Amino acid sequence: KLSGGEKKRLYLMTVLMKNPNFLILDEPTNDLDIFTLGVLEEYLAQFQGCVLVVSHDRYFLDRVVDQLFLFQGEGKIKSFPGNYTHYQDFLKNQQKEVERKTKKPLAVRQPSGQEKPRRMSFKEKQELEMLEKHIKALEEEKASLEESLNRGSLLPEALMTSSKRLGELLKELDESETRWLELSEIGE
Repeated sequence: KLSGGEKKRLYLMTVLMKNPNFLILDEPTNDLDIFTLGVLEEYLAQFQGCVLVVSHDRYFLDRVVDQLFLFQGEGKIKSFPGNYTHYQDFLKNQQKEVERKTKKPLAVRQPSGQEKPRRMSFKEKQELEMLEKHIKALEEEKASLEESLNRGSLLPEALMTSSKRLGELLKELDESETRWLELSEIGE
């Protein structure tokens, strides 16, 4: 007679032996021993198909996923390219950005009439114009990538490449927008 964990491992093995192209795993780390869990992680890392995983095991998610679907409530689902740690870092950076934008600048006492506010140099004006064009191009590429990802018709390799590029785009867009804000504050 097999135990519950042994039955689950046996069933998982029979499914994986059939070489499927789509797997749905609901809390796969429950009832698995460390060795079997390691084998499953290695298998999923090499897996060429699509895997839908529901799990509370953050370490497991970091090892096997490259796209998250986050249930926001009220029927809203948000897609995020990356694993759980990337998502947590993204949230921290977003929170820092919100705090930075809402933080009131310290009042600096200027001597009356002696110091004029700094004006934007020619190079800074050029950089600001280039940044505006660059940000627009990045946003267009981001929208295009999100549309193709949401369509769901990409092959696994294209899906991974697109997800990775979207993550890079978000980082580059954030850096460009931060620099644009710095320059636009000088121009005021």
